[in-house]
Amino acid sequence: MIFGSREWRFARRFAKAAQVAPAGPLRAYYEAGHAHFSTPVEAVEMIAIDLETDGLDFAESAILEAGLVGMSAGRIRGDAALRIRFRPAGALSERSVVVHRITDDALADALPEEEALPLLLGHLAGKVPVAHFADIEAGFLDAACRRVYGAPFVAPFVCTMQLESRWFPRTRAADGLRLAKLRAGYRLPAYRAHDGVTDALACAELLLAQIAHRGARELVLDDLLRR
Repeated sequence: MIFGSREWRFARRFAKAAQVAPAGPLRAYYEAGHAHFSTPVEAVEMIAIDLETDGLDFAESAILEAGLVGMSAGRIRGDAALRIRFRPAGALSERSVVVHRITDDALADALPEEEALPLLLGHLAGKVPVAHFADIEAGFLDAACRRVYGAPFVAPFVCTMQLESRWFPRTRAADGLRLAKLRAGYRLPAYRAHDGVTDALACAELLLAQIAHRGARELVLDDLLRR
């Protein structure tokens, strides 16, 4: 598929989703538009995102936390880091609490999904989201928008896991594409996992390391986007 066709297909999906989005936060997200695929990477406003969830079922599991870290001009904006906590409608899964360490007490001041989601969409509007294994973030955001607004979520995601596999293909161990494992390969510091903001920062740092290692001076957004 040639570059022009990829952008045309994405723009068509984005426009169709915008048409069915009701007035409000999701419509505003679409009205902010999206970056052209031919935009030089350093001119693209990106935002690293990590979602902590109460399971892996997009339709049944709840988003508990969204960690966001801004990126612009090839730099990470630590001042733009943000944590948004979602209050689930049901009880937390004991198994997942062991992983993400988000307890009922931690969610005492969290917002219900219909209030937290507009905040998240406002920060994503007009930016390119970056995630490690972006299918997870894309799936949960789409499911949340369909629940709250009855319309899909469409975004031009960059996936650092997919990018590593595509740019630097080689035989790997079963866990060779995990975020921590890839960061270690670039000699990036080890962070405690399963915290939304920390994982978003870890993902942002990994992307910059990948771009630097790639060594291409003329990268455009299309070179990074999830296929």
